[in-house]
Amino acid sequence: MQMKSGNTFYIAITIIFLIITSNSVAAATITVDDSGNADYTTIQAAIDTANNGDTILVNPGKYSENIDVDKELTIIAESGYPDDTTVQAVNPDDPVFHVTVNNVTISGFNVTGANGTEKNSPAYGIYLDGRHEFVIANDSEVQGCTITNNQLSNNSIGVCLEDSSNNVLSNNTASDNRIAISFGSSDNSKLSNNTILNNERGILMIGSSNDTFNNNNISNNGIAIVLVIYSNDNTFSNNIASDNEHGIYIRDSSNLTLINNTANFNKRDGIYLDRSYYNVLEGNTANSNGEHGIYLNEFSWGNYLGNNTASNNEHGIMLYYYSDHNSLINNTANSNEQYGIYLNETSNNSIEENTANSNKMHGIYLKSSTFNTIVNNTANLNDHHGINLNQSNNKTVNTDIITHDFKYCKFLEDSSNNNTVSGNHLFENGKGLVANVSENNIGINYINDRGITEMPFIGSVLTLIILGIAFMFIRRE
Repeated sequence: MQMKSGNTFYIAITIIFLIITSNSVAAATITVDDSGNADYTTIQAAIDTANNGDTILVNPGKYSENIDVDKELTIIAESGYPDDTTVQAVNPDDPVFHVTVNNVTISGFNVTGANGTEKNSPAYGIYLDGRHEFVIANDSEVQGCTITNNQLSNNSIGVCLEDSSNNVLSNNTASDNRIAISFGSSDNSKLSNNTILNNERGILMIGSSNDTFNNNNISNNGIAIVLVIYSNDNTFSNNIASDNEHGIYIRDSSNLTLINNTANFNKRDGIYLDRSYYNVLEGNTANSNGEHGIYLNEFSWGNYLGNNTASNNEHGIMLYYYSDHNSLINNTANSNEQYGIYLNETSNNSIEENTANSNKMHGIYLKSSTFNTIVNNTANLNDHHGINLNQSNNKTVNTDIITHDFKYCKFLEDSSNNNTVSGNHLFENGKGLVANVSENNIGINYINDRGITEMPFIGSVLTLIILGIAFMFIRRE
């Protein structure tokens, strides 16, 4: 009986040893060359014979293939230069690389030609496909993949992530695709240092969360970055989204963080939020856009905008139609064609310590907006008003609140009621403050109204006379 137990023990040890040694076989490197001077002439043939963990090294050449990657492999171009190693789709309605497993690396290729002749075909350059009907991974997602140093062009979608999470896309260039990079229900991935140019759409995200985007250059596209339908908890930092139709376009998405991004010279808006809640916009630059620098559209609630710059646009920062309970703190909105900061049909917003100078209309303008707080802002050198709470045709001077030496700095107006306006510096505007004092809480503001100086020549002469008299007294002393 003891002999049988001993034999059983040694058999078990032997089986464990065989399992360990079988799993520790050294990974192989398989070479591919379209001229025949390697192990295989096609990438697919190399994949078919490879084992998990192998490396497929592809020599320069042009490879006409639609490639299915169903093993955990590293597939890299030997030269490291996408220009000399092209993989072009044979069937334009199928992906060039179709990845259905975890831990795949694709690097160094020019990926092209999946431009789609059939409607709704998966015409993608690189497709990380975690759909349940295809995925092999036990966790029902494609994860741990690295897509780096590729050039993606002339595809319906350059890189598509669908139900694929925890992946890395870095140092790729995507140009002349319908969509450069698309996320669908794909979370916890990182996009960094990619260049995205001349696509109909730059980055499209639908229902994806906890992704990180940093140091990407997204220019000359229809829309640079599009987030829609519950794309929550994503972070965008140090990206450039310039010379597009829209820079960053967000709809129905919340808890986003946008830090130190640049959205300049877009035809419409630099940063646009629609029905989006509790987002943080900090330190972004949105200058010289055709419409708005930063635009919070319908029902965008509870957002924080701090230390952003929105200058030289049509409007600097605009909050529109029930975009309530937002905080605008220490932003700069200068030299815009119309308004620096514009609130239209909004309430309960906090406008504090912002600068809105040298705008061609008003520095800060409220239209049909109530219960907002406007404190400690600077609005100087605006062509019309520093702060305007709804202009009307029935102006009445309120002599009780004018400053002692300026006569026409404040007016009573209709609409925009129950706002608090206090501690603002309003110098050298057409009119400093226009407000309905009977229904607004107007505190102490500091106003020097340019509009009162009607005869600058006479004022200058009087100043010279006073100085001359003072000089005479000094000489007598």
